[in-house]
Amino acid sequence: MITRLIRRLILALVRLYYPRIEVEGAENLPTAGPVIFVLNHPNGLLDPLLLMIATKQPVSFLAKDTFFRNPLGRLLMRMFTALPVYRQRDASGDDTRTKNEQTFARCRTLLDQGRALALFPEGTTHSEPRLLPLRSGAARIALSAEAQQGWRGTIQVVPVGLWYEDKQLFRSSVLLIVGKPFTLEQQHATYTTNPEQAVAQTTATIAASLGTVMFQAHNAELVRGLPLVVEWTVEHLQHARQQPTPNQMLAACTRLAHNNPQQLATLADQARRYARILRMLGIADPWSAELPLARRVKFWMFSLWLILGWPLAALGWLLSYGPYRLGGLIAGRLTSEVQVLGTMKLIAGAILVPIGWLIAAGWMAWLFDWRWAVGTIALAPLLAYSALRWSEIWREVRESIAATWLRVFERKLTDQLLQRRQALAQAVVRTVLQLND
Repeated sequence: MITRLIRRLILALVRLYYPRIEVEGAENLPTAGPVIFVLNHPNGLLDPLLLMIATKQPVSFLAKDTFFRNPLGRLLMRMFTALPVYRQRDASGDDTRTKNEQTFARCRTLLDQGRALALFPEGTTHSEPRLLPLRSGAARIALSAEAQQGWRGTIQVVPVGLWYEDKQLFRSSVLLIVGKPFTLEQQHATYTTNPEQAVAQTTATIAASLGTVMFQAHNAELVRGLPLVVEWTVEHLQHARQQPTPNQMLAACTRLAHNNPQQLATLADQARRYARILRMLGIADPWSAELPLARRVKFWMFSLWLILGWPLAALGWLLSYGPYRLGGLIAGRLTSEVQVLGTMKLIAGAILVPIGWLIAAGWMAWLFDWRWAVGTIALAPLLAYSALRWSEIWREVRESIAATWLRVFERKLTDQLLQRRQALAQAVVRTVLQLND
Protein backbone atom coordinates (compact mmCIF):
# COMPACT_ATOMS: atom_id res chain seq x y z
CA MET A 1 0.00 0.00 0.00
CA ILE A 2 2.77 2.47 0.95
CA THR A 3 4.81 1.44 -2.09
CA ARG A 4 1.86 2.08 -4.40
CA LEU A 5 1.24 5.47 -2.79
CA ILE A 6 4.88 6.57 -3.18
CA ARG A 7 4.92 5.34 -6.78
CA ARG A 8 1.81 7.37 -7.57
CA LEU A 9 3.31 10.42 -5.87
CA ILE A 10 6.48 10.18 -7.96
CA LEU A 11 4.49 9.84 -11.18
CA ALA A 12 2.37 12.82 -10.12
CA LEU A 13 5.57 14.85 -9.67
CA VAL A 14 6.67 13.87 -13.18
CA ARG A 15 3.29 15.02 -14.49
CA LEU A 16 3.75 18.29 -12.62
CA TYR A 17 7.16 18.78 -14.24
CA TYR A 18 5.87 17.87 -17.73
CA PRO A 19 2.16 18.79 -17.71
CA ARG A 20 1.60 18.24 -21.45
CA ILE A 21 2.35 14.62 -22.34
CA GLU A 22 1.03 13.85 -25.81
CA VAL A 23 0.87 10.36 -27.33
CA GLU A 24 0.79 9.92 -31.11
CA GLY A 25 -0.05 6.42 -32.36
CA ALA A 26 -1.75 5.28 -29.14
CA GLU A 27 -3.73 2.77 -31.25
CA ASN A 28 -0.47 0.84 -31.67
CA LEU A 29 -0.21 0.11 -27.93
CA PRO A 30 -0.93 -3.57 -27.23
CA THR A 31 -3.89 -4.19 -24.95
CA ALA A 32 -2.67 -7.52 -23.55
CA GLY A 33 0.18 -10.02 -23.52
CA PRO A 34 3.93 -9.62 -23.06
CA VAL A 35 5.37 -6.51 -24.66
CA ILE A 36 8.84 -5.03 -25.03
CA PHE A 37 8.97 -1.27 -25.54
CA VAL A 38 12.18 -0.10 -27.22
CA LEU A 39 12.90 3.61 -26.86
CA ASN A 40 15.50 6.27 -27.48
CA HIS A 41 17.01 7.53 -24.23
CA PRO A 42 17.34 11.34 -23.95
CA ASN A 43 16.42 11.97 -20.31
CA GLY A 44 17.69 9.40 -17.82
CA LEU A 45 15.25 7.88 -15.35
CA LEU A 46 12.43 10.15 -16.46
CA ASP A 47 12.12 8.29 -19.78
CA PRO A 48 10.63 5.05 -18.36
CA LEU A 49 8.44 7.02 -15.94
CA LEU A 50 6.95 9.02 -18.81
CA LEU A 51 6.32 5.77 -20.67
CA MET A 52 4.37 4.46 -17.65
CA ILE A 53 2.28 7.64 -17.57
CA ALA A 54 1.61 7.50 -21.31
CA THR A 55 0.68 3.80 -21.38
CA LYS A 56 -1.19 3.88 -18.04
CA GLN A 57 0.39 0.61 -16.97
CA PRO A 58 3.35 -0.57 -14.87
CA VAL A 59 6.45 -1.15 -16.98
CA SER A 60 9.65 -2.76 -15.74
CA PHE A 61 12.90 -1.36 -17.09
CA LEU A 62 16.66 -1.83 -16.93
CA ALA A 63 18.76 0.72 -15.04
CA LYS A 64 22.49 0.83 -14.49
CA ASP A 65 23.54 -0.94 -11.32
CA THR A 66 24.98 2.25 -9.78
CA PHE A 67 21.39 3.27 -8.95
CA PHE A 68 21.13 0.14 -6.77
CA ARG A 69 24.27 0.78 -4.72
CA ASN A 70 22.66 2.86 -1.98
CA PRO A 71 19.60 1.96 0.13
CA LEU A 72 17.40 4.82 -1.11
CA GLY A 73 18.18 4.21 -4.77
CA ARG A 74 17.68 0.48 -4.35
CA LEU A 75 14.29 1.06 -2.70
CA LEU A 76 13.11 3.42 -5.46
CA MET A 77 14.29 1.07 -8.21
CA ARG A 78 12.43 -1.85 -6.65
CA MET A 79 9.26 0.23 -6.29
CA PHE A 80 9.18 0.50 -10.08
CA THR A 81 10.37 -3.12 -10.61
CA ALA A 82 13.57 -1.88 -12.25
CA LEU A 83 16.30 -4.44 -12.90
CA PRO A 84 20.04 -3.75 -12.71
CA VAL A 85 22.24 -3.91 -15.78
CA TYR A 86 25.99 -4.05 -15.22
CA ARG A 87 28.47 -2.15 -17.36
CA GLN A 88 32.15 -3.02 -17.52
CA ARG A 89 33.25 0.57 -16.91
CA ASP A 90 31.25 0.69 -13.66
CA ALA A 91 32.47 -2.69 -12.43
CA SER A 92 35.20 -3.23 -9.87
CA GLY A 93 36.41 -6.72 -10.67
CA ASP A 94 32.88 -8.16 -10.81
CA ASP A 95 31.76 -10.71 -13.36
CA THR A 96 29.38 -8.42 -15.27
CA ARG A 97 28.52 -11.05 -17.87
CA THR A 98 27.17 -13.50 -15.29
CA LYS A 99 25.22 -10.79 -13.48
CA ASN A 100 23.70 -9.51 -16.72
CA GLU A 101 22.66 -13.05 -17.63
CA GLN A 102 20.82 -13.21 -14.31
CA THR A 103 19.07 -9.93 -15.13
CA PHE A 104 18.14 -11.22 -18.60
CA ALA A 105 16.66 -14.33 -16.98
CA ARG A 106 14.50 -12.11 -14.78
CA CYS A 107 13.38 -10.21 -17.89
CA ARG A 108 12.31 -13.50 -19.49
CA THR A 109 10.37 -14.37 -16.36
CA LEU A 110 8.52 -11.06 -16.46
CA LEU A 111 7.63 -11.61 -20.12
CA ASP A 112 6.47 -15.16 -19.32
CA GLN A 113 4.07 -13.56 -16.85
CA GLY A 114 2.65 -11.33 -19.60
CA ARG A 115 4.28 -8.17 -18.22
CA ALA A 116 5.62 -5.09 -20.03
CA LEU A 117 9.33 -4.31 -20.27
CA ALA A 118 11.05 -1.11 -21.42
CA LEU A 119 14.49 -1.38 -23.00
CA PHE A 120 16.81 1.37 -24.21
CA PRO A 121 18.95 -0.34 -26.86
CA GLU A 122 21.34 2.60 -27.24
CA GLY A 123 22.72 1.52 -23.86
CA THR A 124 23.18 5.03 -22.47
CA THR A 125 21.26 8.25 -22.04
CA HIS A 126 22.40 11.12 -24.27
CA SER A 127 21.40 14.44 -25.82
CA GLU A 128 22.47 13.75 -29.38
CA PRO A 129 19.78 14.57 -31.99
CA ARG A 130 20.18 11.14 -33.57
CA LEU A 131 20.00 7.46 -32.71
CA LEU A 132 23.30 6.06 -31.44
CA PRO A 133 24.52 2.64 -32.63
CA LEU A 134 22.40 0.05 -30.84
CA ARG A 135 23.71 -2.52 -28.39
CA SER A 136 22.61 -6.12 -28.84
CA GLY A 137 21.10 -6.56 -25.37
CA ALA A 138 17.50 -5.74 -26.35
CA ALA A 139 17.58 -8.22 -29.23
CA ARG A 140 19.12 -10.93 -27.04
CA ILE A 141 16.45 -10.48 -24.37
CA ALA A 142 13.63 -10.50 -26.91
CA LEU A 143 14.87 -13.54 -28.83
CA SER A 144 15.73 -15.62 -25.76
CA ALA A 145 12.31 -14.83 -24.26
CA GLU A 146 10.57 -15.82 -27.50
CA ALA A 147 12.58 -19.04 -27.64
CA GLN A 148 11.70 -19.82 -24.03
CA GLN A 149 8.01 -19.41 -24.89
CA GLY A 150 8.28 -21.82 -27.83
CA TRP A 151 8.21 -19.26 -30.67
CA ARG A 152 4.48 -18.65 -30.34
CA GLY A 153 4.87 -15.06 -31.53
CA THR A 154 3.13 -13.65 -28.46
CA ILE A 155 5.86 -11.15 -27.55
CA GLN A 156 5.29 -7.82 -29.26
CA VAL A 157 8.13 -5.32 -29.73
CA VAL A 158 6.88 -1.73 -29.83
CA PRO A 159 9.13 1.19 -30.86
CA VAL A 160 8.53 4.46 -29.03
CA GLY A 161 10.17 7.79 -29.84
CA LEU A 162 10.55 10.35 -27.06
CA TRP A 163 10.66 14.01 -28.02
CA TYR A 164 11.09 16.69 -25.31
CA GLU A 165 10.27 20.32 -25.92
CA ASP A 166 13.02 21.17 -23.40
CA LYS A 167 13.86 18.36 -21.00
CA GLN A 168 15.47 20.73 -18.47
CA LEU A 169 12.55 23.16 -18.41
CA PHE A 170 9.96 22.88 -15.66
CA ARG A 171 6.37 22.76 -17.07
CA SER A 172 7.46 21.95 -20.63
CA SER A 173 5.88 19.31 -22.88
CA VAL A 174 6.75 15.81 -24.11
CA LEU A 175 5.66 13.93 -27.23
CA LEU A 176 5.71 10.13 -27.43
CA ILE A 177 5.32 8.62 -30.89
CA VAL A 178 4.32 4.93 -30.83
CA GLY A 179 5.22 2.88 -33.88
CA LYS A 180 3.82 -0.34 -35.30
CA PRO A 181 4.49 -3.43 -33.13
CA PHE A 182 6.31 -6.40 -34.60
CA THR A 183 6.90 -9.99 -33.48
CA LEU A 184 9.90 -12.28 -33.70
CA GLU A 185 8.69 -15.69 -34.83
CA GLN A 186 10.25 -15.15 -38.28
CA GLN A 187 13.66 -15.42 -36.58
CA HIS A 188 12.98 -18.97 -35.36
CA ALA A 189 15.02 -20.82 -37.97
CA THR A 190 17.92 -18.34 -37.94
CA TYR A 191 18.10 -18.30 -34.13
CA THR A 192 18.21 -22.11 -34.04
CA THR A 193 21.14 -22.38 -36.46
CA ASN A 194 22.95 -19.08 -35.96
CA PRO A 195 21.91 -17.12 -32.84
CA GLU A 196 24.38 -14.27 -33.46
CA GLN A 197 23.00 -13.64 -36.93
CA ALA A 198 19.46 -13.58 -35.53
CA VAL A 199 20.58 -11.07 -32.88
CA ALA A 200 22.19 -8.86 -35.55
CA GLN A 201 19.08 -8.99 -37.75
CA THR A 202 16.76 -8.23 -34.84
CA THR A 203 18.97 -5.32 -33.73
CA ALA A 204 18.77 -3.92 -37.27
CA THR A 205 14.98 -4.31 -37.22
CA ILE A 206 14.78 -2.45 -33.89
CA ALA A 207 16.98 0.34 -35.27
CA ALA A 208 14.80 0.66 -38.37
CA SER A 209 11.60 0.74 -36.31
CA LEU A 210 13.00 3.41 -33.99
CA GLY A 211 13.98 5.41 -37.06
CA THR A 212 10.28 5.69 -37.96
CA VAL A 213 9.33 7.26 -34.62
CA MET A 214 12.18 9.67 -33.94
CA PHE A 215 13.71 12.39 -36.05
CA GLN A 216 17.44 12.05 -36.57
CA ALA A 217 19.68 14.90 -37.63
CA HIS A 218 23.26 15.92 -37.11
CA ASN A 219 22.25 19.53 -36.57
CA ALA A 220 20.85 20.16 -33.08
CA GLU A 221 19.57 23.60 -34.12
CA LEU A 222 17.57 21.97 -36.90
CA VAL A 223 15.92 19.58 -34.45
CA ARG A 224 15.00 22.48 -32.14
CA GLY A 225 13.26 24.24 -35.02
CA LEU A 226 11.20 21.24 -36.11
CA PRO A 227 8.77 21.09 -33.14
CA LEU A 228 7.58 24.55 -34.23
CA VAL A 229 6.94 23.27 -37.74
CA VAL A 230 5.15 20.14 -36.48
CA GLU A 231 2.98 22.00 -33.96
CA TRP A 232 1.99 24.87 -36.25
CA THR A 233 1.14 22.61 -39.17
CA VAL A 234 -0.67 19.76 -37.45
CA GLU A 235 -2.72 21.73 -34.95
CA HIS A 236 -3.62 24.90 -36.80
CA LEU A 237 -3.69 24.55 -40.59
CA GLN A 238 -7.35 23.65 -41.12
CA HIS A 239 -7.74 24.10 -44.87
CA ALA A 240 -5.23 21.44 -46.01
CA ARG A 241 -6.72 18.59 -48.04
CA GLN A 242 -5.59 16.27 -45.27
CA GLN A 243 -4.15 16.90 -41.84
CA PRO A 244 -0.65 15.39 -41.48
CA THR A 245 -0.10 13.63 -38.19
CA PRO A 246 3.13 14.03 -36.18
CA ASN A 247 4.10 10.56 -37.45
CA GLN A 248 3.69 11.68 -41.07
CA MET A 249 5.59 14.88 -40.30
CA LEU A 250 8.38 12.86 -38.73
CA ALA A 251 8.61 10.43 -41.64
CA ALA A 252 8.61 13.27 -44.17
CA CYS A 253 11.22 15.27 -42.26
CA THR A 254 13.43 12.20 -41.94
CA ARG A 255 13.30 11.58 -45.69
CA LEU A 256 13.82 15.26 -46.40
CA ALA A 257 16.88 15.29 -44.11
CA HIS A 258 18.43 12.57 -46.25
CA ASN A 259 17.23 13.74 -49.68
CA ASN A 260 17.24 17.52 -49.35
CA PRO A 261 18.64 18.66 -46.00
CA GLN A 262 18.94 22.25 -47.25
CA GLN A 263 15.18 22.49 -47.88
CA LEU A 264 14.42 21.13 -44.42
CA ALA A 265 16.92 23.49 -42.81
CA THR A 266 15.31 26.40 -44.66
CA LEU A 267 11.82 25.51 -43.39
CA ALA A 268 13.03 25.12 -39.80
CA ASP A 269 14.99 28.37 -40.02
CA GLN A 270 11.91 30.22 -41.28
CA ALA A 271 9.90 28.83 -38.35
CA ARG A 272 12.50 29.98 -35.84
CA ARG A 273 12.76 33.44 -37.40
CA TYR A 274 8.99 33.92 -37.33
CA ALA A 275 8.82 32.84 -33.68
CA ARG A 276 11.73 35.17 -32.87
CA ILE A 277 9.90 38.15 -34.40
CA LEU A 278 6.80 37.42 -32.35
CA ARG A 279 8.85 37.06 -29.16
CA MET A 280 10.41 40.47 -29.81
CA LEU A 281 6.86 41.82 -29.98
CA GLY A 282 5.96 40.11 -26.71
CA ILE A 283 4.16 37.09 -28.20
CA ALA A 284 5.45 33.56 -27.55
CA ASP A 285 2.47 31.70 -29.05
CA PRO A 286 2.69 31.97 -32.87
CA TRP A 287 -1.11 31.62 -33.14
CA SER A 288 -2.15 34.21 -30.57
CA ALA A 289 -2.15 36.96 -33.19
CA GLU A 290 -5.70 35.73 -33.90
CA LEU A 291 -8.14 35.86 -31.01
CA PRO A 292 -11.40 33.97 -31.79
CA LEU A 293 -14.44 34.10 -29.50
CA ALA A 294 -13.45 30.99 -27.51
CA ARG A 295 -10.10 32.56 -26.71
CA ARG A 296 -11.77 35.85 -25.76
CA VAL A 297 -13.92 34.03 -23.19
CA LYS A 298 -10.85 32.26 -21.90
CA PHE A 299 -8.98 35.57 -21.76
CA TRP A 300 -11.61 37.19 -19.51
CA MET A 301 -11.84 34.11 -17.29
CA PHE A 302 -8.07 34.12 -16.89
CA SER A 303 -8.06 37.86 -16.20
CA LEU A 304 -10.64 37.35 -13.45
CA TRP A 305 -8.50 34.60 -11.94
CA LEU A 306 -5.46 36.90 -11.96
CA ILE A 307 -7.38 39.51 -9.99
CA LEU A 308 -9.00 37.15 -7.49
CA GLY A 309 -6.21 34.65 -7.16
CA TRP A 310 -3.20 36.86 -6.55
CA PRO A 311 -3.34 36.68 -2.71
CA LEU A 312 -3.18 32.87 -2.80
CA ALA A 313 -0.44 33.04 -5.44
CA ALA A 314 1.58 35.50 -3.37
CA LEU A 315 1.44 33.20 -0.34
CA GLY A 316 2.44 30.28 -2.53
CA TRP A 317 5.46 32.16 -3.87
CA LEU A 318 6.54 33.08 -0.35
CA LEU A 319 6.33 29.45 0.74
CA SER A 320 7.83 27.69 -2.27
CA TYR A 321 9.82 29.91 -4.61
CA GLY A 322 13.00 30.00 -2.52
CA PRO A 323 13.28 26.20 -2.08
CA TYR A 324 12.33 25.69 -5.73
CA ARG A 325 15.10 27.98 -6.98
CA LEU A 326 17.57 26.48 -4.53
CA GLY A 327 16.76 23.01 -5.87
CA GLY A 328 17.56 24.14 -9.41
CA LEU A 329 20.88 25.66 -8.31
CA ILE A 330 21.88 22.53 -6.38
CA ALA A 331 20.94 20.27 -9.29
CA GLY A 332 23.12 22.39 -11.59
CA ARG A 333 26.04 22.07 -9.19
CA LEU A 334 25.61 18.31 -8.77
CA THR A 335 25.69 17.52 -12.49
CA SER A 336 26.60 19.23 -15.73
CA GLU A 337 25.08 16.44 -17.84
CA VAL A 338 22.00 17.75 -19.63
CA GLN A 339 20.49 14.27 -19.93
CA VAL A 340 20.20 13.83 -16.16
CA LEU A 341 19.68 17.47 -15.15
CA GLY A 342 15.89 17.18 -15.38
CA THR A 343 15.93 14.15 -13.08
CA MET A 344 18.15 15.97 -10.58
CA LYS A 345 15.91 19.06 -10.62
CA LEU A 346 12.85 16.92 -9.98
CA ILE A 347 14.50 15.11 -7.06
CA ALA A 348 15.94 18.30 -5.55
CA GLY A 349 12.63 20.14 -5.79
CA ALA A 350 10.69 17.19 -4.37
CA ILE A 351 12.99 17.24 -1.32
CA LEU A 352 13.63 20.95 -0.74
CA VAL A 353 10.15 22.38 -1.33
CA PRO A 354 8.51 20.24 1.43
CA ILE A 355 11.46 21.10 3.71
CA GLY A 356 10.70 24.77 3.04
CA TRP A 357 7.09 24.15 4.03
CA LEU A 358 8.19 22.50 7.28
CA ILE A 359 10.46 25.45 8.09
CA ALA A 360 7.58 27.86 7.43
CA ALA A 361 5.32 25.75 9.65
CA GLY A 362 7.93 25.95 12.41
CA TRP A 363 7.95 29.73 12.14
CA MET A 364 4.14 29.79 12.36
CA ALA A 365 4.23 27.62 15.49
CA TRP A 366 6.85 29.88 17.08
CA LEU A 367 5.06 33.12 16.17
CA PHE A 368 1.53 31.92 16.92
CA ASP A 369 0.68 28.33 17.94
CA TRP A 370 0.61 24.75 16.62
CA ARG A 371 -2.70 25.24 14.80
CA TRP A 372 -1.08 27.79 12.48
CA ALA A 373 1.68 25.25 11.77
CA VAL A 374 -0.84 22.53 10.88
CA GLY A 375 -2.74 24.97 8.66
CA THR A 376 0.47 25.97 6.87
CA ILE A 377 1.36 22.34 6.10
CA ALA A 378 -2.18 21.53 5.00
CA LEU A 379 -2.49 24.53 2.67
CA ALA A 380 1.09 24.63 1.32
CA PRO A 381 0.52 22.30 -1.70
CA LEU A 382 -2.62 24.20 -2.75
CA LEU A 383 -0.88 27.56 -2.38
CA ALA A 384 2.16 26.38 -4.31
CA TYR A 385 0.01 25.13 -7.18
CA SER A 386 -1.96 28.40 -7.13
CA ALA A 387 1.29 30.34 -7.53
CA LEU A 388 2.36 28.07 -10.39
CA ARG A 389 -0.91 28.42 -12.29
CA TRP A 390 -1.11 32.16 -11.62
CA SER A 391 2.30 32.71 -13.22
CA GLU A 392 1.37 30.56 -16.25
CA ILE A 393 -1.97 32.32 -16.68
CA TRP A 394 -0.23 35.70 -16.37
CA ARG A 395 2.05 34.80 -19.28
CA GLU A 396 -0.94 33.78 -21.43
CA VAL A 397 -2.90 36.93 -20.61
CA ARG A 398 0.15 39.13 -21.23
CA GLU A 399 0.65 37.56 -24.67
CA SER A 400 -3.04 37.94 -25.53
CA ILE A 401 -2.85 41.63 -24.60
CA ALA A 402 0.25 42.04 -26.79
CA ALA A 403 -1.52 40.30 -29.68
CA THR A 404 -4.66 42.41 -29.25
CA TRP A 405 -2.57 45.60 -29.13
CA LEU A 406 -0.91 44.64 -32.40
CA ARG A 407 -4.21 43.77 -34.04
CA VAL A 408 -5.85 47.08 -33.03
CA PHE A 409 -2.99 49.55 -33.43
CA GLU A 410 -0.67 47.77 -35.89
CA ARG A 411 -3.16 46.17 -38.22
CA LYS A 412 -0.85 46.22 -41.23
CA LEU A 413 1.96 44.53 -39.29
CA THR A 414 -0.48 41.93 -37.92
CA ASP A 415 -1.76 41.10 -41.40
CA GLN A 416 1.81 40.69 -42.63
CA LEU A 417 2.63 38.34 -39.75
CA LEU A 418 -0.48 36.24 -40.36
CA GLN A 419 0.25 36.02 -44.07
CA ARG A 420 3.82 34.97 -43.36
CA ARG A 421 2.64 32.33 -40.91
CA GLN A 422 0.06 30.97 -43.35
CA ALA A 423 2.59 30.82 -46.19
CA LEU A 424 5.07 28.98 -43.96
CA ALA A 425 2.48 26.45 -42.80
CA GLN A 426 1.32 25.85 -46.38
CA ALA A 427 4.91 25.28 -47.52
CA VAL A 428 5.41 22.70 -44.77
CA VAL A 429 2.15 20.89 -45.52
CA ARG A 430 2.87 20.89 -49.25
CA THR A 431 6.28 19.35 -48.62
CA VAL A 432 4.92 16.72 -46.23
CA LEU A 433 2.03 15.69 -48.47
CA GLN A 434 4.30 15.39 -51.50
CA LEU A 435 6.72 13.16 -49.61
CA ASN A 436 3.93 10.99 -48.18
CA ASP A 437 2.09 10.53 -51.49
